[in-house]
Amino acid sequence: MEAHFVADRLQALARDHSVPGAQLTIRTAGKTLSVTAGVTRAGTDRPVTAETAFALGSVTKVFTATVAAQLVAEGDLEWDEPVAEYLAEFDGAVDGRMAAVTLRHLLSHTAGLVADHELDDARESSLARYTANAATTLALHEPGHCFSYSNTGYNVVGRLIEAAGDMKWQAVLENSLLRPLGIDPVFPGGGSAAGLRATADGHAVRPGQERTAHPVGLYLPAGWAPASGLAASADDLAALAALHLGTHPGADTLLPARERAEMAARVPAADAFGMADGWGLGLAHYASPDGTWLGHDGTADGGSAHLRFHPGTGTVVALTTNATTGTLLWADLVDLLREHGVPVGDHRPAAGTGPAVTTGLDRFAGDYRNGDTRFVVRAHPDGTALRLTDATGLTADLTPHADLTFGARRTDTDTAPFTGRFVTEPTAGDIIVMQLGGRSARRTTAA
Repeated sequence: MEAHFVADRLQALARDHSVPGAQLTIRTAGKTLSVTAGVTRAGTDRPVTAETAFALGSVTKVFTATVAAQLVAEGDLEWDEPVAEYLAEFDGAVDGRMAAVTLRHLLSHTAGLVADHELDDARESSLARYTANAATTLALHEPGHCFSYSNTGYNVVGRLIEAAGDMKWQAVLENSLLRPLGIDPVFPGGGSAAGLRATADGHAVRPGQERTAHPVGLYLPAGWAPASGLAASADDLAALAALHLGTHPGADTLLPARERAEMAARVPAADAFGMADGWGLGLAHYASPDGTWLGHDGTADGGSAHLRFHPGTGTVVALTTNATTGTLLWADLVDLLREHGVPVGDHRPAAGTGPAVTTGLDRFAGDYRNGDTRFVVRAHPDGTALRLTDATGLTADLTPHADLTFGARRTDTDTAPFTGRFVTEPTAGDIIVMQLGGRSARRTTAA
């Protein structure tokens, strides 16, 4: 593809989705194509450049996981050693199941930690205090049993990095990974290198015929930095992908092939239903006609970031945007690239195809919790359907299938249905977890 064609299409997609600014980097067949579109803030004339830093959201997790893998390579951490062996904060966990949690569990989202644990003081930056407080929560399931996406788990990984590296997470990340990759660090939530390069502002885009991007601030609890506290460019993401592909000049020194392979390998219990086609150690797996792609997606207040790379061909695709509709732009971009011979891996969950279950629905009914989030599932009075509600006002009709997946359609808005799944206890077969959007909620009571 020619640079002018890609630049024109990126600008058109940005206009279609009211995205003020974006970056796109594509590496294929040994060539790199880097294009930008728009401005860093709506209503200004400050153009997005290749050096502009965008909030990465959860793509930060790939950087955090990579540093953890570096420490494994150096012998300072082990994949399968209990976290409590390294962290005194975890040694006295309230839930005894946490004693078995390992780095492998945390990086593959199979540890059973709640999704979004927050401290009462969002300004508290101590990862030691964060980890000690997270250890007072109850586990969702036995470690290694199933997948449940957890920001909490990655913040604990940040604390592990601090303990093993004997420095703050930001300092270890900067010295061990970012600077060697040629990345000028930006930590939007604060840190040693905050604000040293131009950054893009986030924007909210409200649905409607005249969609307008409105600048919004970034809310990020200080203790969440290892999960989502980094800003960078699409070129920076491509440099990280080159490290994992082994094509970066310093790849074998920065991250030996053994650890790269360990991170890329699919973890059997981490099926990532609703988010990806599988999960490794910090890297999601995405199916494609030419095989599995690796990478991660991230959203922040007013922006999104997307990274994909293909181990077989060495192809890399990285996109950053500064609007909430950036995820829609990404989906259209994937379709466009596939049409032009770049079959980017992406996960688009489909509704269950098995027969619908209309009897014995009490098996599914009950209260489900993930931290402070509580879902209520009840059978309709006629006993032929299920209804899901939560404290935010969500109300959805559930159609369970024989394979334990379900389709859910909101009753208050005319939006597309979403999918979920119930998970059973291995021996007795009782429903113990409900999965929605990659997150698991533990069944606390049966109705």
